[in-house]
Amino acid sequence: MRESWDDAAWEALARELDAWRAEGQTATVWWRDDDAGRADPGLDRLLALAMRTGLPLGLAVVPAWLTPEGAACIEGAPPPVAVLQHGFAHANHETVPLPGSRKVRPAECGAARPVALVLEEIRQGWGRLRRFGPRLLPVFVPPWNRIAPVVRDALPTLGFRAVSAFGSRGPAGAGPVSLNCHVDPIVWRAGTAFLGAAATLDRLRAHLAARRTGAADPSEPTGLLTHHRDMDEPLWEFLAELLPRLATHPAVRFPPVGAAVVAGAPSTVP
Repeated sequence: MRESWDDAAWEALARELDAWRAEGQTATVWWRDDDAGRADPGLDRLLALAMRTGLPLGLAVVPAWLTPEGAACIEGAPPPVAVLQHGFAHANHETVPLPGSRKVRPAECGAARPVALVLEEIRQGWGRLRRFGPRLLPVFVPPWNRIAPVVRDALPTLGFRAVSAFGSRGPAGAGPVSLNCHVDPIVWRAGTAFLGAAATLDRLRAHLAARRTGAADPSEPTGLLTHHRDMDEPLWEFLAELLPRLATHPAVRFPPVGAAVVAGAPSTVP
């Protein structure tokens, strides 16, 4: 069996997608890639994959990492590639464990610094990304997918409409919409190793099944998270197999990222 694919796991996922179709539903999926900014062979390969598949991509760009070469690469990307703001410098400021935790969990937009300072950094970061014009969407991606509630709730004052972190979102609040990712094919504790085709496909299936049955918010698009700077060859091969298969299944739709923000508005189902 190839490390980059698993037929049995795909067949299980396809059965779940067939169930969506049989029930007259559409399985919305979206794709986010993190840590862009510098020119990088992985970024070139990512954008080539986006062009080849024609799929929308939310590219999370770190403002402080942005170089002229990286900006030029992004500006030359196919139109469905949207830019999202990925923090400011992707720098950790946490020094002590949070209550109930045994270790320090890194965060740039956590509770370690004054809220006003964090928001000012975010504002400056947005200014650096304005060069991308209409490609830049008001979606904030906190580094390490962690953000203090008080920072999150203040983001609309800076014009942000959505926050994209990781995991199924909770009940709707007064802050921005959640447009999260749910499947990350990298095992970070193992030095950025590929999770494997079977496990990744099963996580996709599980989130889609939870949405279809009402165990998760059915209006929340299922998010696939990638990191172009950290992917090994089997993972690249896996994506090249997975994305076209999803895109051509009659029950699946990849909405433009901007439309996904609207589609991701929470339903009224508790």
